[in-house]
Amino acid sequence: MRTLVIVNPTANRGRVLQVLPQVEGKLKELGIDVTLRISPSPDAPPKMAREGIAEGFQRIVAAGGDGTSHALSGAMTGTGVTLGFLPLGRGNDFATALGTPRDPLAACEVLRSGQSVQIDVGRSGTGQFFVNMAGAGFDSECNRYGNQVRWIKGGIVYYYAAIVQIFRFKAANFTLLHDNGAWKGKALMIGIGNSPQYGGGMHLTPHAKLNDGFFDIVVVGDLGKGDFLRTLPKVFSGNHLSNQKSLNSRLTASRSPAMHLIALTPTAISSLTCR
Repeated sequence: MRTLVIVNPTANRGRVLQVLPQVEGKLKELGIDVTLRISPSPDAPPKMAREGIAEGFQRIVAAGGDGTSHALSGAMTGTGVTLGFLPLGRGNDFATALGTPRDPLAACEVLRSGQSVQIDVGRSGTGQFFVNMAGAGFDSECNRYGNQVRWIKGGIVYYYAAIVQIFRFKAANFTLLHDNGAWKGKALMIGIGNSPQYGGGMHLTPHAKLNDGFFDIVVVGDLGKGDFLRTLPKVFSGNHLSNQKSLNSRLTASRSPAMHLIALTPTAISSLTCR
């Protein structure tokens, strides 16, 4: 199977380039017909994937973190071409949810002998695709801030970003319309999960499955700072849903659109962040 590996050279603060020769050597050792291409810019991977498909590559592999996986997943949705992953970023939550080993060399073995699976894909009203999580409110601000932090290694950067933003962010008024009804109120954030984890190991929607035809929705209410700080560590184990001020719902994705999410205080929410 002709395989194109698209490498994000900035993944994990550029450390991806240190392990890339070993990864390339392993792929060739396994007999995989592989071509490696380095992305010249953050916006280039989708275009590179489309070009690779036009050239006849039968499989595209994202070599990077969740950002690279997100970019390529959206570009390849509906193409019929297999998408693989080499977890070389800071978070690697999507690859982990798929059962891909975190060790890049072990992940190479999966590309040789693993089985392809079909998964659900979400699409926002602005046309953005997401395979992992879409979040509005506090989550968007944490993602924006975390991407600016370069001195912290690994997924803990998202936890650090959450600690910083809890003292800056204020709850917004939301209206959430979905197949089972509606929810309206003040919330710090709304998370729409297709996968059980994101953000460096946070299990915001711990019961979500990639191929069950459902989105899992968590509404984090207008918690006080102390309550929020006590609840936040539980997100890494998925035990936060015991908090009475969080609401967990399962929404069907069988109809389009599955839901409408409206922020009534737009200055308090930057955008819907899709991963």
